[in-house]
Amino acid sequence: MGYGLSYSVPVLVNGERHFDLVPNHYRNFDLEPGPSTGMDLVVDVPTTDGRFSTFLELIQRLTQNAQQETVLVVNHGMSDANNSPLGLMLPLTSSSGASWNPEQYTLGLLAGFVGKTPTDADYAAAEKGSSMTNAQGQTVHMPAGTLKPLDTALRALRALKKLKRLELRACNLGGNTTVMQLLGQVLGVPKIVAPQVHMFYCALPAAGFLPESAARFNQWVRQHPGARTFTDPATSHRVGLRINGQHAFRTFDFDCDDLDIKWFVEGYVCPGSGYISRTPAAHARINPFSFAGMDFRQSFVLAQEDDYVGQLVEVTP
Repeated sequence: MGYGLSYSVPVLVNGERHFDLVPNHYRNFDLEPGPSTGMDLVVDVPTTDGRFSTFLELIQRLTQNAQQETVLVVNHGMSDANNSPLGLMLPLTSSSGASWNPEQYTLGLLAGFVGKTPTDADYAAAEKGSSMTNAQGQTVHMPAGTLKPLDTALRALRALKKLKRLELRACNLGGNTTVMQLLGQVLGVPKIVAPQVHMFYCALPAAGFLPESAARFNQWVRQHPGARTFTDPATSHRVGLRINGQHAFRTFDFDCDDLDIKWFVEGYVCPGSGYISRTPAAHARINPFSFAGMDFRQSFVLAQEDDYVGQLVEVTP
């Protein structure tokens, strides 16, 4: 875990519906662990302008929130067929198309403008000389007018000299320090943090769960190979959790043998959250909650476990 707390850290989240649970997660569980070289983050979810759908919009949101010095950003990481990290899966602008993302080539182009005063002809020449092959094997040229608005927005962000730390929660990105360094260079951020493995956010359904007997819980464990079992040292009550799928496409299986699982939420999701374990109805169920985790050694770890923090990589451009 980090060595202290950084308060009121804005969280900026990709605007896809797939990410809708992330702002809700941080509203209820506002402590996000940072690397051992930095602070843990007490997260604040902006009431407006907290979502983005392009790299240009992300730069603009960072500019709006740069006074906080540290910002948390949640987005898809982009990997190749061999699972090697390439950058962020995020269109550069609303008109650049899905093929062009912030990865080593495009970030390298933008880094080449740092400290210079490019003309419209310089932007046009860089765009004209840029092409890539998409997943369908088609050659895609960079659309005219892509680079200038990006460079203009980046210059405005760097001129503030306020953003000191960018905490990215984007799958696998920490495994590519070159891209992280380029991101830090173009954004003007002294420190960039990202996980070196894939990660996920999940939430229990609103209907909640009913606990099982100890015998039924044991049966559930046998029927769900690969599930982790968490045990309350004070009562020996248990929670079972299995994460299914990979990358951003996850489901999970959950079970427990008691209504009171506050010990689990406090110990593995977010301490001090005020989580109330039971629903208030006469026929009480487990109150829904959400959680963040990362892949680890053919299994997974949850946010308050040391190995979660161990997957975070910090780069100083």
